[in-house]
Formats: sequence, C-alpha cells, structure tokens
Amino acid sequence: MQTAKAQDHYVPSAPPPRTEPEFSLAERTRPNGVTVSNACHAKLKQLAEIDAQADYTGMSPDEIYAEIWNRYDKAFDGNMIAIRGCVAGPSEWGEIGYQFYTEVTRHIFNPAANAAWKEGVELDGRPYTEWTYEEKTDLDRLCVEKADKIVHDAMMKTLGYDGMSFDERETAIREKYAGKNTTLDFLNLQSELSMSGVLIHKMGMDRADTYLAMMRIQFDEAFNPNSIYNVGHEKCSMMTADQWYRVANQPFDTAQFAAAMKDNLHRVSGHNGWTKDYVKMMEGFFDHFITGAADDGLDSLLDAAIE
Repeated sequence: MQTAKAQDHYVPSAPPPRTEPEFSLAERTRPNGVTVSNACHAKLKQLAEIDAQADYTGMSPDEIYAEIWNRYDKAFDGNMIAIRGCVAGPSEWGEIGYQFYTEVTRHIFNPAANAAWKEGVELDGRPYTEWTYEEKTDLDRLCVEKADKIVHDAMMKTLGYDGMSFDERETAIREKYAGKNTTLDFLNLQSELSMSGVLIHKMGMDRADTYLAMMRIQFDEAFNPNSIYNVGHEKCSMMTADQWYRVANQPFDTAQFAAAMKDNLHRVSGHNGWTKDYVKMMEGFFDHFITGAADDGLDSLLDAAIE
C-alpha cells in the first residue's frame, strides 16, 4: 500500500477521450455543494433522463432492482459495489449512490411501503382516523421494515447471494477477488463483504461498525491528500475523482494496511474504553478480512463475547 506521502510517485494513466459535452462548474455542482467531474455529470444526467422515461409496469421488485443496478453498474465501469459500499472513494461517488437509491426508493421502496400500509389498515378493519398514535407509529415502522426487506432481498438476488449462507457468501466473495490486488479491488472486496451482510454476521453490528469506521479513516489518511490527517481541519476536503483514479489501480499492500489499522486501534482503544479482549478480537478481524490470515483464537473470543 502506498502512503499519502508517496503519492507523488503515482503516474496516472491517460484519461479516455471525452465524447460527452462539456458542462460548466455551476452545472456540475450539486445542491449539497459537491462538484462532480464532467464525465460523472454527463452519466448522471443521462441516467436521470432514462429513469424519467422508464416504465416498470408488470415487473417484480427483483426485476426492477436488477434493471436499475445493471444500468448504473454499466455506466460507472462496474464499480457500483464500491460506490454503494460507502467505504472510500471520490466525493462524486456519494452523488452516484444518492441518485441510484433515489430511483430504488421511488420504484421499489415507496410502492412496497404503501402496499404494506394499505394492507395493515384493511386487516385492522377500523377507519384509520380511529387509530391511536402508537398504533399508527407501529404500522409505519412495520411498513418500513417490510419495504427495507424487499429492497434488501432484491439486492441479494442481483448480487447473486440469494439462498446462500453467510459462510457461502464469504467464500464466493473471496474467490471472486482472488488474485486481484489493486486498491479498487480491495475496496470492492470490503464493500461486498459489508453489503452481503457477512461482516455484521461475523462480527455483530457494533464491531462491524467499528471495523468499517476505522477502515474509512485509514483509507482517507493513506490515499486522500486533502484529508484532515494530511492538511488539518481547516483545509480538509473529500477526495476528487482525479485524485482517486491516480491510486485506484495501484497495487494494494493488505499487510501494511492492516498493520496501520492495528496501530490506530491501539491509539484510540483507551479513549474508547475498549478492553484488551475487544482489541485482540478486532485485530483478529483485521487479519481475517484484510490479509486473509487465519486466527485460531478468533472464534473462541467471539464465543466468549456472546456468552
């Protein structure tokens, strides 16, 4: 893994010839202040136009999700796993993910939630105006849960993990990225482990959140020359597309990355009140999921934590 200080040695490949029209800075600046690249803006604009004309009548949620996913994945060079994983990458990826999920929400989540609400009211039999606040809140929560599950199940089918156990998913993901060792490959691997539910299943919600948070910090410190760790709080900003693609296809040193995460883990453990067993467990997760090293003591630590 190259550190931030060594990034001057990166030699980015020549950008492909542009065929899309040039857009002004104002056109490329999103409402939240993020400025996307010209190429990204052109693709998002075209995808929005396609969505405005899309007719999913008669299609199942699984079919709709696959249609939207495949369209975005093709537009963004097969990187939707990394884009939706939200672990690292350029700031414009957040805009891609937002527009993608806006379409998923409009065409899958909202119809599913509305159908669940209608079903709940009809099953109860009383006029909705007679429901108590608590009953309405419970129904709203149930509708969100049902819609979330429909979207999640559709994503699992699109990614090819429907009907697989978590162990089978992890094995399939490792096989998928075996022999691939660029920064982007590693980011795709970690994103897929997260999106497939493997990390939460193996670690539990709290430890998976810690793992991903520390990974985001390490990515930012190592690869973003504008990170708070490199330029300070007042000058920091998210990575641009040009900066990201200078490092995306460089060889990735998993051992060095895991070692840096362990160093940071020890630095912050006292502040967070983490016990020695917790730190050791997280180190085991770093070894298992980053370097692929086996840790015979990890399962016993997990069993002890569960007890």
